[in-house]
Amino acid sequence: MAMATMSGRSFERVSADRGPSRWATVRVETDGGVYVGRVFVPETRARVSDVLADDRQFLSLTEVRVNDGAQVEAYMAVNKSFVRTLRILDEGFAPPVQSSIVPWR
Repeated sequence: MAMATMSGRSFERVSADRGPSRWATVRVETDGGVYVGRVFVPETRARVSDVLADDRQFLSLTEVRVNDGAQVEAYMAVNKSFVRTLRILDEGFAPPVQSSIVPWR
């Protein structure tokens, strides 16, 4: 796998086996509340758990509902050290495309 550096930081180039970037919908529980929002899973990460386990201190969420409230927050950062549970509600993969092509008989 190819490696590249930028500003002293290394990153892996996209690998064909990892799949496309996506937005996954998650439910995050902390002692202070419950947050339902979307987390970005880049091409360089295969799973939501890879994003949770990376070295960043905060989990970035968009379109967030707090404690099942009606108001949607555009963005929130949750300190990963306070996360008790994270449940994936939607992996963020595109649904399979239905083909209307009839095969030859």
